[in-house]
Amino acid sequence: MYHCGMRQVGERHVAYKVDLMVWSNRLDLLALSNFKGEVQIHRLHWQKVWNLPPPKENVSVRAMAWRPDGKALAIGYSSGAVYIVDIEDKEILDKYDLEQELTDEFDNTKQLGITCITWAVRADMLESAIDPNIYDDASIFLQNLPSTGEYKTQGTDENIKDFKEVPAPNQLNMLMVGYGTGYIYMNIFGRYPYGTIHLAQVAKDDLGEYKVLDICMSEDFSFMQVLYIDRITNNLLVSLINTSVLSAFAEEMFIVAKKHSEILRLTSYLDQTMISITEAWEHILLEMDTKMADYAASVPVGGVSADLLELLMLGTPSDELELCLLQKLTVNDLKKLGNSIELSYSTIQKLVLKQLNIVGQSLTYYLSELRGLTRIPDRYKVMGIEEHTVTAAIRACCAFLNKCLELQQVIDTSMRNYKAFFRWLFVVIVRLLGEQTPSEIVKITQQELGHIAEFLYNFDNAQVETGESLPEKTVKFNLERLGQYLEDQELTILPDDEDNPWHKFLRDNSCLLKDNDTIFSMTEFKRFSLVQQQNHLKKAISQVFDVSKKETGKYFSTIFNIKCYEDKSNGELSENLRICQAYFGSENSFMMAFVDSWNINDGIHYMSIKIKEKSCSVTAMKYTFSTLMIGDKKPNDENIPVLDLQFYSAEYLSVLTQHPGVEENSIFIQVPIGIIQINAAEIVLKPKLFLFNEKVITKNISPLIETGVFKVLDKMDGFRIAVSGGRKVAVVLSKSHRKVRVFEMEIDGDDEEDETLDTTSQSHSTNNDQSISEKQNASTAGASTDVTF
Repeated sequence: MYHCGMRQVGERHVAYKVDLMVWSNRLDLLALSNFKGEVQIHRLHWQKVWNLPPPKENVSVRAMAWRPDGKALAIGYSSGAVYIVDIEDKEILDKYDLEQELTDEFDNTKQLGITCITWAVRADMLESAIDPNIYDDASIFLQNLPSTGEYKTQGTDENIKDFKEVPAPNQLNMLMVGYGTGYIYMNIFGRYPYGTIHLAQVAKDDLGEYKVLDICMSEDFSFMQVLYIDRITNNLLVSLINTSVLSAFAEEMFIVAKKHSEILRLTSYLDQTMISITEAWEHILLEMDTKMADYAASVPVGGVSADLLELLMLGTPSDELELCLLQKLTVNDLKKLGNSIELSYSTIQKLVLKQLNIVGQSLTYYLSELRGLTRIPDRYKVMGIEEHTVTAAIRACCAFLNKCLELQQVIDTSMRNYKAFFRWLFVVIVRLLGEQTPSEIVKITQQELGHIAEFLYNFDNAQVETGESLPEKTVKFNLERLGQYLEDQELTILPDDEDNPWHKFLRDNSCLLKDNDTIFSMTEFKRFSLVQQQNHLKKAISQVFDVSKKETGKYFSTIFNIKCYEDKSNGELSENLRICQAYFGSENSFMMAFVDSWNINDGIHYMSIKIKEKSCSVTAMKYTFSTLMIGDKKPNDENIPVLDLQFYSAEYLSVLTQHPGVEENSIFIQVPIGIIQINAAEIVLKPKLFLFNEKVITKNISPLIETGVFKVLDKMDGFRIAVSGGRKVAVVLSKSHRKVRVFEMEIDGDDEEDETLDTTSQSHSTNNDQSISEKQNASTAGASTDVTF
């Protein structure tokens, strides 16, 4: 005999009204959202893990779902944005702005935005995950990426986080987001965008206006049951959709999603490396600014180059320059400056050579693999990736690598010019001081003179500065050619590639460039800076995985649509319904139950669809609870209004009802699903009739259930529940939205007898898992304490 053993773990009064509550199936964590738009994670004993504010003001949380491994939470906001949040540190792993419905101005705003989120997992293991091909391991062919913190200068941020790698699970899971206008967005692993379907297209009714309420997948992903409202009539419908494509091509989806995840990791790493390069470059500018800013401000625009060139040619400095060299730059300062700038340059060189090059090569590798897959259309066409977009991304990778090589050559030239410049300046200062200089330092070759002259010629950033230079504006130095590559604008000083043998070869053999995927000219990118080239690469990669034009709906078909329940509340049905649905593999059936708060005495509307090979059988029933259940055997046996319900496990449906006698109490019931199923009658579907019409049998379930399956909750006027059979926990929210009571479920009878549900109860439980301090927490948690929420 089942006993509804519930032990109260704690009760809390909260500062902001609670809205949604979802338990993790892997850890004892409860995700809550409140009316302020915040999301909080709490442990079972109500320790707060973190609090996430809304992305912007006046945005509320519409739906939440846990990733199957319990390490991330998907949050859907009223703005149409979906955030995937890491549980450990509330870092945003991914975010999607999915508001894609365009509605008329007079349309009801409540119907827009996200309405539900489901994160389904496919029951069986993927063969390619358990027994991978040796050649799937790219590390055989690719160099390992150094950590992003390996080459840092004084100017870089030590706290840049390495990209958080999400290990690919060995089961296929899919995040599905339902919208107020009938769209369902599908995303593999919460990372790879598979596509968007519209219920109207799937149901072959292009004029239909639908609002998705809930989505449920079968264990093998071959069927999907969707509950939705027809926005024209406001009636509730159930659609059973054939999604066998998701089941048949699970391996292919896993392979492509895994490559997509690698490409994402590499582009994120690329962003971080570019930040490090820019910071190292800014460090050089800062060093030059601090040493020469006063002098540069005292001469007209272009004067720095003119003075230094004059010094080089004639050997005598101007008054301002002499003052700067003798007072601002000591010999030691000059050495330090030279060393510091050389260090920054070599850092940039290492970042380009060791990181950007490896990222570019790795991206080319993964994209080439992806292009290979697009050439097997019978297996991969369903993924919607086009060969020409992948080829464009590979070209963008090659162009990026080419630009890295160009930058490498620029750095080599810069380093050479720098060393010559600092050696020459050192000699000048020593001479000005009238000291003897070692003869080997004094020797400057004609070639070095040319390098110094070229360096000085571009010393001023004259082409960027405006004529009316403000005195407080810091003077930047255009230290030759490197800085222009790190700006999001075209290059001003182009590299000289006239003598490049490869460019000569292509000019002489232009026939090689015709429709060739392997050999192509880089002339279109000649004026691109490195930043522009990076942006071009990211855009090309995003085009590969762009699903906005992909016709996902053509792979899905509706098996049948059932007119389920007629709206009796003047268009407010979707706000009044409390729905839960689940798929039970042992029965091979979808189950759905709902309560209409407008018609609260109608009880639970239960429906199941059993999937057979060539047909489906539908059973339906209305179940009510009466005062008989709590031992009231008066002849006028009244119905008890049902407030909320949720599937606890494959065996039980958790139900919250009002208390017939005491208004401030409520009743928590674990209704065995076996009883619900056995008593439900098979229905013959009639196209024009609603499934829950007047002829559907209503049964009082109270005489059928044992006394041990319910619990009276004293001093708790319940309103909403959230349960988890996997974690054996439940939470009840009061009508005020301000009080929550947390329970551990399935406690042995002996343990439970010691418990009273008085809010100041002392716990005498001998549960081995609880430490003494936890026992104290659990008992004191019963007291009514205000907690900032």
